[in-house]
Amino acid sequence: MINRFSLTRWLADDRLMGPIAPADLDWSLQVHVPAMAKSSLLRMAYLPSLSEENRETVEFMIDKGHTYDINMVVRNFQDKQEAMAWLFEGMEQMIP
Repeated sequence: MINRFSLTRWLADDRLMGPIAPADLDWSLQVHVPAMAKSSLLRMAYLPSLSEENRETVEFMIDKGHTYDINMVVRNFQDKQEAMAWLFEGMEQMIP
């Protein structure tokens, strides 16, 4: 979806996600993280999970993503409206 539509901003709402299985973490590190690092995304707003184990795993994946040469900024938010406002900052300048 990101590449198909050249998306530049993404809201990741993980608030209800539980722990990430080891096999899913392995796949994420091999496939998902490199794909996100090479994507058109410039901003990702992240609403962290209530699960501490999930938050730790996601932070680990984000850290691995920063080992790539990326232009993406990732910010954590507790409030969805604040996250959306940050994602849309400057968008009016991009619309013809």
